[in-house]
Amino acid sequence: MSGSNSTTAAEARKAPKGPRPVTRMLQPIDSGESQWVRVRWKTDRRICDVKVVVWGDDEVEINYPGDREFTSFSRGDSLGKGKTDFTAFRVEADYDRSSWALLEARISFTDCGRNAPARSKDTTLMLPVRS
Repeated sequence: MSGSNSTTAAEARKAPKGPRPVTRMLQPIDSGESQWVRVRWKTDRRICDVKVVVWGDDEVEINYPGDREFTSFSRGDSLGKGKTDFTAFRVEADYDRSSWALLEARISFTDCGRNAPARSKDTTLMLPVRS
């Protein structure tokens, strides 16, 4: 029995994690100013049809390139296994003091197969805001 449990644990460690930020810490921005920020992503499996949507609290406004409702990678909407690329969006945080804005990001993607179902993962990003 213990042999099968260790095999299961080993398989779980090797299971693909999918796309995730290289770091959850974003570059600092100035309060009240709309600025571009980037999130660098990595993945341990090929992903396609990538869309990233970001949101925050009432004091945070998010805008995407090209007046879209989402952002994607700088080189297209796919990312190969072991590769990195970034997504970018404009953010304005109106805080009256230096603070941290916690942003939520949802990355939606497929595994690139024909008729592959869409999947999504959520992650929290930390944005330093200077007053």
